[in-house]
Amino acid sequence: MPSANFRLLLVTDRHQIHGRSLVTVLTQAIMSGVPAIQLRERDLPTRELLLLAQEIHALTAPRAVPLILNDRVDLVLALNLAGVHLRANSLPVSVVRRLIGPNRLIGISTHSVEDVRRANHDGADYIIFGPIFDTPSKRSFGTPLGLDVLADVCRNSMVPIFAIGGITSERVRDVRRAGAHGVAVIGALLTCADISGAVREFDTALQA
Repeated sequence: MPSANFRLLLVTDRHQIHGRSLVTVLTQAIMSGVPAIQLRERDLPTRELLLLAQEIHALTAPRAVPLILNDRVDLVLALNLAGVHLRANSLPVSVVRRLIGPNRLIGISTHSVEDVRRANHDGADYIIFGPIFDTPSKRSFGTPLGLDVLADVCRNSMVPIFAIGGITSERVRDVRRAGAHGVAVIGALLTCADISGAVREFDTALQA
């Protein structure tokens, strides 16, 4: 079975990169050692998403950085990507596993204790849980869940949990202390003028 053997997952949102090229920003992140990328550009038409994923995969593959694509099992198979990331209301994990086989990662976003329980039961390889802290990109998912709820789900999960939502390098210690395997980060990396420095800060915090 594949394993999420990384602790930092960079989740993309090209609307947060202040007019820069997403490929340029990700190139800098990869060169600085970001260990895994989740391509989450849900508003892109299929052909544009395919071309973007191809371009990014050409950067990640030589450095063995897993590229995980949101929802699009068809494109994951077409491009031979490392895995697929599901929303709570996507195809069931068991169905996706039959489609992509045993050697690709399946991650899933969760927002409640029950979601995490189901993801464990269904055989996800890793779980993103949040929002832990307040953050503009996650306000549609309700009020922040906080560190106590994170600690509770981590205690009761056999599957690695990545905290998301308002995660900064300064908050890494708190979420790791709560039991999180790692962190999934959008704004704290993508909005930085110096993404290389930001990646190194997260790496240092995760190794502490």
